[in-house]
Amino acid sequence: MGKDLKRWMIAAALCAALGAHAQALDEALDATARAHVVNEYARRLTELHVDPLRAKAAADNIRQRLARGEYDQQTTARALAARVSRDVAAIAPDRHTYLEYVPYDLADERQRPQPPVQSADNFGLRKFETLGANIGYLQISRFAPLDRAAMEAAGRFMSQAGDCAALIIDVRDAGGDGQAMAALLASYLLEDRRSYFFKDKQIHLHDQIDREGRVVAEYWTSAEVAGKRFGGKKPLYVLVNDRTSAAAEAFAYDLQQYVKRAVVVGAPTMGDARVSVRQRVSRQLQTSVAITRASNVITRANWEGSGVQPDQMTAPDQALDRALALAQAALKR
Repeated sequence: MGKDLKRWMIAAALCAALGAHAQALDEALDATARAHVVNEYARRLTELHVDPLRAKAAADNIRQRLARGEYDQQTTARALAARVSRDVAAIAPDRHTYLEYVPYDLADERQRPQPPVQSADNFGLRKFETLGANIGYLQISRFAPLDRAAMEAAGRFMSQAGDCAALIIDVRDAGGDGQAMAALLASYLLEDRRSYFFKDKQIHLHDQIDREGRVVAEYWTSAEVAGKRFGGKKPLYVLVNDRTSAAAEAFAYDLQQYVKRAVVVGAPTMGDARVSVRQRVSRQLQTSVAITRASNVITRANWEGSGVQPDQMTAPDQALDRALALAQAALKR
């Protein structure tokens, strides 16, 4: 077991111990405190949410419920978070918008759980193997934030598939916020196919757009990458399921939409195409509000709610066998 993994396990154990100890810590909220939390959350929804109309309707709804006394029985942070989140989700459902209870004091940095060491699991770049007939198989468990170490790990990981005749990438159960990592990995799999003579070194994949339609983040493939590319022409398959989320969905969707580069196999994904911001609102409560949405450069749409729709729909536990059969058939042609 590596030192980084040991440190991560120790940190996780400490966080679990802290969480168990902190279960008794549940902030009491009187009428004034409840009103502050609900009104402040409503204000943030109205001012920040990427879907202004639904957000305003949800904000108006929780204000009205507060005025009618519907939250009078929610006298602790945990109870109020559960009830208000449910009311908001009924009108403005998305996985990034809720009132969050945490079992520690948000004002005390010493109580905050430490994030895991990113390299402990090789940044989510889990496994490579050859399945026969020179068909490569890459398994990714999460898309980590991108830094120098992650870029180097990505180069080593993706290079293993460079000489394969076909490639299957498994992002079933994968998630993570690393949209930049997803774009980097796509760099090993795409080439500009819009023109025979003039080829761009970088391909624009998707953007994150705010409520005003302004682009706040762009995601492009990289002109230069470490290691060997798989290339943009050989057969490529991406495995997904209903737990594939966030950056993993962006990865699958962008590869599917760019001149149908990848065949997506499995079940529709979770449908999580937004990015949120969290802000403290009381000792143990913080608001989470979706502030941007993904916009694919080709479709000008995303997978929010509906999920990425597979080209080959199959039970997730049969997706690898289906992709392998497709790859074998493609190589025989």
